This record gives sequence, C-alpha cells and structure tokens, in this order.
Amino acid sequence: MRIVIELADVTKTYDSGAAEVKALRGVSLTIQSGEFVTIRGSSGSGKSTLMNILGCLDRPTTGEYYLDGENVQRMSKASLAVMRNRKLGFVFQGFNLLKRMSAIENVELPLLYANATPADRKARSLEMLDLVGLKGRSHHLPNQMSGGQQQRVAIARALVNRPQILFADEPTGNLDTKTGQEILTEFHRLNRELGQTIVLVTHDIAVAESAPRQITVRDGLIAHDFRKDASSVMLAG
Repeated sequence: MRIVIELADVTKTYDSGAAEVKALRGVSLTIQSGEFVTIRGSSGSGKSTLMNILGCLDRPTTGEYYLDGENVQRMSKASLAVMRNRKLGFVFQGFNLLKRMSAIENVELPLLYANATPADRKARSLEMLDLVGLKGRSHHLPNQMSGGQQQRVAIARALVNRPQILFADEPTGNLDTKTGQEILTEFHRLNRELGQTIVLVTHDIAVAESAPRQITVRDGLIAHDFRKDASSVMLAG
C-alpha cells in the first residue's frame, strides 16, 4: 500500500507572548492508504495540534509534511484549500450541520465548492446518505434527527467528495455510549468494506483500542505506536 501521510521531524511552536509553547517536539509518522488509525492523548499532549497539521488546517513550524506525495509547506493557502476539499474529509464532535438545511442539503455543501452540477450533487449526496443508512431521512432537518443520525449525516458529508483520508475529531464525544458505539461501528465498516483511510482522534481508551493501529501522543511526541497485527513500539516517554 502506498504512503498517504508522511511527517518527518515535525515541530509546532506557539508564541503566547510571555513564552513559547512547544506543542509538537519532533514527530515522525507515516500512514498508509487503507489504514484505520486512532490518535489518543491527554489534554495538552499535542494530539489536537497533530490533527490540525495532518488535516492541513495548520502548518508545522519546522519539519516536513507530505500528503499523498505533495509537500504541504510549499503549497499556497489557495492550493491547501483545494487539497482539503478534494482529498480530505472531516467529521467533528459537534456535527457542524447547518440547522436550516435538510440532511441532503448539508451533505451537498462540499460539492458546491467543487462546482458539481445540481444533478450530480443530488445523486452523490443520496448515495452517501444511503451508505450511512439515512436515505429515507434526506429531507429531515437536523432538529428532526437524533444525535447519532446527525453524526451519520456529518459522515456522509465528509465522504461525498470521495476523500482519500477521513479525519474524525472526537466523533463519539457528544453521543451516549450506545450511539457512540454505533458510530464507531460505522467507521470500522467504511474502513473494512470501502478501504477508507481513517484517522480518528479520541480521548476514549475503548475507542482508541478498537482500531487496528493506535498512536498515543504525550508531551508533543509519539509515545506509543501499536499495530494489532505487529509488535508494540515505544517511541518516547
């Protein structure tokens, strides 16, 4: 399988005014196409900073980041925006659905930015809603759906542009245990049946340990990188 994410000695430093905060302190990492990876760490560990860099929402201070073979640091803001829209999908803890838009209208949004035709937008959005089991609720507003159904709409929206990588930031955080497990099962199905590459950030140990590959971030470094089909590797701490 080809490498779709490659970080080489990436650091991220924030200037808070009084002092510099080193959020990442030399992270090297590769992720292959088709992998399901969870990233876990306590508050302040650097996992959110790492997620933002992987998702091209922020840039490293030093080091190199190659996304599908392209050097992210050399790309303009406009090129990064195009990269995010074409190759990346995002699912967040808070769903981020537009309240006055129906499920299908929410799912269509990325296709508007991609200049897809109205017919193509509708067909692909219905296909994605069907994929997550919500085709029958395509015209429901968010307040007419449960939390789990809203998160499924968010997943459909993230998938509608057929992204190479799906990023999920605490996607079960606002859900009860049963519904959270259903959403987690959905991610595993997408990875297993479609070969979707998934990078999921969580603080939940059970969610993290359900993935084939589990990364733990501590003090701005990767402390532990474990694959279920291989040996556990301690990298820091």
